[in-house]
This record gives sequence, C-alpha cells and structure tokens, in this order.
Amino acid sequence: LDYFISTDDAVDSPEEIQLQTIRDRKIYNQCKGTAQTETTLLLKWLTFRKDQFFKGKDKKRIPLLPGTIFSILYSWMFYAMVLSGGITGISLAYSFLAYHGNRPINVTIFLVLFVMLQVLLILFTLILLLIRSIGTKTRGNRFDKSIIHTLISSLFFDLVPKLMKKTGQAIFQKSFDTLDYTSSLIRIKKREYKDLLFWPIFILASVFAFSFSAGALGGTFFRVIVSDMAFGWQSTLMASSDRVYDLVSFVALPWSWFVPESFAHPTLEQIQGSRIILKDGISILATQDLISWWPFVCMGILFYAVIPRGVLIITGVLAQKQVLRQFNFKRPRFKQLIIRMQSPVLGIDANKTRVNKNIQKNLNKDMKDRQSFKNSLEESGQKALLLFSKTVYSDEIIQIVVKDIETHLFFNVTETQEISFDFDNDADIIRQKSHSDVDQVILVHEVWQPPIRGLLHYMTQIKAVMPEEITLCIFLTQDVGGADLFVDHTDINYKVWEKAVFKLENPYIEVKRFISL
Repeated sequence: LDYFISTDDAVDSPEEIQLQTIRDRKIYNQCKGTAQTETTLLLKWLTFRKDQFFKGKDKKRIPLLPGTIFSILYSWMFYAMVLSGGITGISLAYSFLAYHGNRPINVTIFLVLFVMLQVLLILFTLILLLIRSIGTKTRGNRFDKSIIHTLISSLFFDLVPKLMKKTGQAIFQKSFDTLDYTSSLIRIKKREYKDLLFWPIFILASVFAFSFSAGALGGTFFRVIVSDMAFGWQSTLMASSDRVYDLVSFVALPWSWFVPESFAHPTLEQIQGSRIILKDGISILATQDLISWWPFVCMGILFYAVIPRGVLIITGVLAQKQVLRQFNFKRPRFKQLIIRMQSPVLGIDANKTRVNKNIQKNLNKDMKDRQSFKNSLEESGQKALLLFSKTVYSDEIIQIVVKDIETHLFFNVTETQEISFDFDNDADIIRQKSHSDVDQVILVHEVWQPPIRGLLHYMTQIKAVMPEEITLCIFLTQDVGGADLFVDHTDINYKVWEKAVFKLENPYIEVKRFISL
C-alpha cells in the first residue's frame, strides 16, 4: 500500500495526474457498493493496483512487490536465527561441559550462565515491554532503538538487500526497484510504522534466544548421554548444605510438583556428597552424588529459559496480529487517497500554460466545471484552513495555490489566514481556527527558503496548538516572482524539506508540493 501510494506521489505531468485521478475514481465507482468502510475501500484499491502491476507481465520473469520481498527476507532471517542460535547454544554448552575426570563441572557457574543469565534477560525484556506498553514516546523509542533490534534490522533489511543487488541474485533481478524501496522503508519509515516493524524484529530476537536455550538443553542432554559426567559445587564461603538444599528446592518448584523428588533435584545427602573441597580432591566423592545434578540442570534450562522464550514468541505473534488489526488507516497519506477516490474528476487541459501572465484568464476558464467540482468538495466535508504570509503571496497567487490544492489534494479551502511566522502573534488565531470546523491546516511556503531550525520550531509549535488528529501540511511552491510555481519531486530544495520535516518525528506534519494547474 505504501509503495503504490509513493509511486503516485512521484507523478508530475498533468496527463499522468489526470489518468491517475480517472483510475482512482473508476476503482471507487466499481467497489463503493461493497466497500462499507474506508479500510475496505483502501484494500479494494490495493487489490486493483496489484492486479494492474502484474497484468501483462511474464509469469516466469515477474517482478516482486515489497511485501513479497519482505516475506522472503524475513523467512531467511527466521531460519538464520534458528540456526545460529541453536549452533551457538549447543557449542557453548558442549564445550563448557568438557570433563577431564579430575575436575567436576561447577554446577553453580553452569546455572548462572545458562539459567540465571537467561532469567535476567527475560525479566529485562518484560520490563521494557511494560515500559513500552505505558506508551510515552520517549520510553517507547528506548526499546525500538535497542542494540539487538538495530543489529537485526540493519543486517537483514540493509546489508542483505545491498548484497543481493551487487551479486545479481536471480530471484531479485527484476525487482531491484522494489528491493531498494523495501530496504528504505524499513530504515527511513521506521518511525511511521514502528508498531508494525517492532514485533517482527522482537519475534526474531526471541527466536534466537529460544534456539540458543534449546540448543544448550540439547547439548547438555546429549553430553550426559554419551559421556560420564560429574557435577559438583564449591564455595569459599561457609555455605551449609542445608541452605543449598533450600535454594535448590525453591528453584525446582515449577516442576517438583509432578516430578519425583529424587529426579526433580538432588537430595540433601546428594548435595552434601557433591560438595568439592579443594584439599580433599574428588576421590572421596560418590559417583551417584556427582551425577545427581544433571536432571535438575536440564529441567532448569527447560523451565527458566526455553519455555519462557517460547511464551515470548507466542506473545509477539499475538501482539503483531493485534497491531495489524488496529492499524490506523486514517493517517494523512491514506486519507488523501480516500478523498481522491471519492472526489469527481475535474477536466484538466494538459496544454494549459502554468502560472503566467494570463493568470486571470486561466482562473476564469472552465468556471462551470470548477463550480461543480467545488460543490463536490464541499459535500465531501474535507475542509482546509490555508495559512500564508501576505508579504510573500498576493491574492492572485493564493487563488492559484487554492486551485492546485483543491485539484490535487482534494481539500476544500474554506478559509485563508495571514500569518507573521511569529508564534506569539499567530498562536491564538491558529488555535481558534484549527479547533473550528476544519480537517486540515495547510501552510504555504516557498521551497527555496531553507527549513532552518527556527522555522521548524515554529511549525512544531503551531502543530502543538492544533487538535492532535488534524494534519499540518507544509505546501511548497517555487519563488512567486518566477513564471512557474511547480515543484518537481526531484528538486533538491524539496528533498531538503522532506528530510528536515521527517526528522521532526511527527507523522501529522507532512510536506506537499505545488504540482500544476
């Protein structure tokens, strides 16, 4: 959906814009009877665009859409996490359990590494999830920018696509454009789609941890089967066997209620018999005491590492489905598409000269069609407040700007307001008018003027006094002293504005451009 909308946003020529508008209106007329909500209308539009994308293409050399590319990369990521986690867990456990006959394995260190450390990591994860669920922006970003999430995301959604492109992998040869788009969406639009992109990465991190613990459990069990293992414990402190027994009994509570006590954990006698005293060596220790620890060790890994990680994976899957169900399709860029579909087609003369000396003549042309179009916009209920500087934009230029907004953004500009770009002077009037009956606030500005820090701060301030659900649109034009207000999507100044507004990290502040009359 984002890909096709982005493709439409890059359209410049009047002919392409007209065809795009006719296409969307046609889609709406075909499905308006069955699409009861705006969400279903968007999905109908998406289905049509996908069919159009694949139409007439050779099935053997068909390009891949971003969703398919994401699915392929994600599948690779999943298998890579399972394989690397499992191998790491098996290797570490197998090497740690190396027993040379004269030095038993220290069960305390083993439990700290493979059980206690995993418990601490799981508790840390739960705390971060709790903090994230509270919902403040600062706290939420704390987890989204964690080292593990950043590493996994960068590796598979940045490095791997670049390698695929350089090596010319057959599966992506016809899909380099969408491959680049997928990679850039993950990196650049992480803020806009952070809830959607968070849980897949969370699941992958949990899969790695699950595979690591499962590998450690498997490696330990295999080592016990094929080797004569001996576990013991020792301490410089004067720790009594009774206290160790109480601690072991407490740790074994999750499984001791259904597992025989002799198997659930070592008995007091076995704990006493497996204590290693350096000056005495191990020759005096009984074998049955030294091997009594392995069931407890395996059950500890299973119940404190493997099972909790499995629960986190299930939680992540359920949370991801919930986020998908609750995805906000009323965001500005989606709302804009809905408005375009529901608005009537306005006849556009492709040969018409853009802003020139015949401004008044062009404004008077096709007045009948314009009035009909205006009436339809008024019925759609999408009303906009236009903010502009009187010292820059004359009334005639503002009429042209309004016409372009209505034609291409499909907002009915019901009111215009002069501003001074001084927040103290403008705040009250903007607060008052934005809380009235408007759906959008549009600020007109010349694209060549750089988005300096003070100007961006002003825009952030006026957005703060507006209702949260109303979007502030920065509408950029060329220098009003020139012959043309048109701003190309490749214009370097426009790119600078896009980047600057993106860094504001506010999805309800967006950048649009003057296209054409």
